[in-house]
Amino acid sequence: MQKMQSINTYRFILDPTSRKYKCPNCGQRSFVIFIDSQTGEIMEEYGRCDRESKCGFFYHPSKGGFSNSRNSDIVIDKIEIPSPSFHQNSIVEESMQLKSDFLKYIGLLFGTSAANEVQSKYKIGTFQHFNYSTIFWQIDGLNNVRAGKIIKYSESGKRTKNISWMHKFLLHNNVIKSFNLSQCLFGLQLTNNDKSSIIGLVESEKTACIMSIVFPDFLWLSCGAKGEFKLAKLSAIKDREIIAYPDCEIQNNGTSTYDEWKKKAEGFNKIGFKIYVSDLLEKESTLEQKKQGIDIADYFMKEVNGT
Repeated sequence: MQKMQSINTYRFILDPTSRKYKCPNCGQRSFVIFIDSQTGEIMEEYGRCDRESKCGFFYHPSKGGFSNSRNSDIVIDKIEIPSPSFHQNSIVEESMQLKSDFLKYIGLLFGTSAANEVQSKYKIGTFQHFNYSTIFWQIDGLNNVRAGKIIKYSESGKRTKNISWMHKFLLHNNVIKSFNLSQCLFGLQLTNNDKSSIIGLVESEKTACIMSIVFPDFLWLSCGAKGEFKLAKLSAIKDREIIAYPDCEIQNNGTSTYDEWKKKAEGFNKIGFKIYVSDLLEKESTLEQKKQGIDIADYFMKEVNGT
């Protein structure tokens, strides 16, 4: 049976830094504010006064609305969630015996040696059961294999929209009985040996791999999707200098991924992160490129090819 662990509710957390605000009840600079861990929003109107015996003001963004209670003994709700599951490291090594079409694409762009180096560095596997799709293994800072994201790429670098996961395949074939997915950044294990390089954070695993060749001075990691630029994943690199490169894409509501990430980063930085969201693509991309949703690798590859 999978072990369970008790943790604090993820959505709203108290600012873990030593920063204090003016308490709306007692007027002292003793107010610890709440942070929305999903959006990074700094919720300055909600929090708890740490002068518990003399004030105890508590204003909590609870599930049923916002509650205001003086001298309250309310605490953040505890929830029971399964502990993370991990894949066996042997599966990773076995999957690296083959070369997917994605690795062939990298080889066509940069040469076989570069493709082999990328595969070894990021632990990229091949899944022959899904027409030799690529497995982007997510390995954390303790070298635990948290996930295997399966994506089919062609030798031209184009991908399908279908994404699967190794644990789903193993569950379907009764190889494992249960699996509790708890993702981390793609490439996170590289921070064990590289503790000083600036981290270049991008959306897709493909972009991280290409940029690690084009611009090797940075340590390139991927959050996996534009919606995965969130506190739960970024907490592992909180102490690092980070330059985030969101895809240049206009959303249906008229905003851009850059706008969304910049707003989130402003919130993250207030609790100790050091994230700069690059506006390079916003400034340099044409309207057509923005409609296409190009990423930083697309931009640099065009520069390299002189197009």
